[in-house]
Amino acid sequence: MKLEVGTNTPNFTKNDIYGNPLTLTELRGKKIFLAFLRNTRCPLCSRFLLGLSRRIQIFGEGKISMVIVYESRKELFLVSSFFKKLLEKHTNIRIISDPKRELYDLYGAEISPEKSTLEALQAANRMVEIEDAVKEGFTGDAIEEGTHPDAIPADFFINEDFEIEYAHYGQDAGDHISIDLIEAFANEEPITPAAV
Repeated sequence: MKLEVGTNTPNFTKNDIYGNPLTLTELRGKKIFLAFLRNTRCPLCSRFLLGLSRRIQIFGEGKISMVIVYESRKELFLVSSFFKKLLEKHTNIRIISDPKRELYDLYGAEISPEKSTLEALQAANRMVEIEDAVKEGFTGDAIEEGTHPDAIPADFFINEDFEIEYAHYGQDAGDHISIDLIEAFANEEPITPAAV
């Protein structure tokens, strides 16, 4: 079931990929960006994270805590130079492995074969983004054992009162929230549907 703006944020406790426990309510009082991505072989997800990393360097990581959830097994992150460098660079990013999709279900992130077809990606003009991802070195095909290639991204802004301030449920397999909106949220600028 999709979450609505203004509702209390569902709490959870999970270990991050390094085995450190994370209880979401421990971040109460801070701005939180919570993202549900696909798997380590998804080029669009990796491109999104790279773009977010570059933007964090501009607006400053101290303004927002970020929790990124993947279906992938934690071992896959630990052998990836991309993810190791990302986490070394940004202390405000925590990655959680959720292969059983417990958190995906808690937040209403969907699996949709219809939204994951090549036709759906073409209709959403994702081919240019995929080409950009390949140029950045992300050549995966989003096929990874134990994960769903038809998982759809979902993103949430959680305010200091631990309420859902903004919810973005993807319309296709590459539909991530705008990084401009993440920066606006971090900078305490108004987030309105008109800004999407």
